[in-house]
Amino acid sequence: MITWWHRRLACVVLWRVRCPPYDFSLSPMSKAALSHKKAKIPVVEKELWVENRLGLHARPAAQITMLARRFEGELVLEKDGTRANAKDLLSLLALDCPQGTRLVLRSTGPQAQEAAAALFSLFASKFGEK
Repeated sequence: MITWWHRRLACVVLWRVRCPPYDFSLSPMSKAALSHKKAKIPVVEKELWVENRLGLHARPAAQITMLARRFEGELVLEKDGTRANAKDLLSLLALDCPQGTRLVLRSTGPQAQEAAAALFSLFASKFGEK
């Protein structure tokens, strides 16, 4: 006898098969950008520290995202081996960066230098917070 519970379980299983969990680490474009050794793409790597009191919460993450979207190329922030595309707000928030967190910025593309400098100055200004 098939009950409502069996039908519900079948729906959940089918949904899981069709919709695998989302990987916040890298978009397909980011994976291509990190394979910079194959192509001669300019790469800039900088170390950033989260210095504001509340860490990397929604407002600073939105500022990073808006700034990153102004530049061509890829901007990837890495924390302890976990990578996040700087143009994706949810992936930045998934990094979970409290005050004092060390991040590594990898910028690739034609505007890599300008993008890295702009993000560095944003982190240095503590996102306009006290």
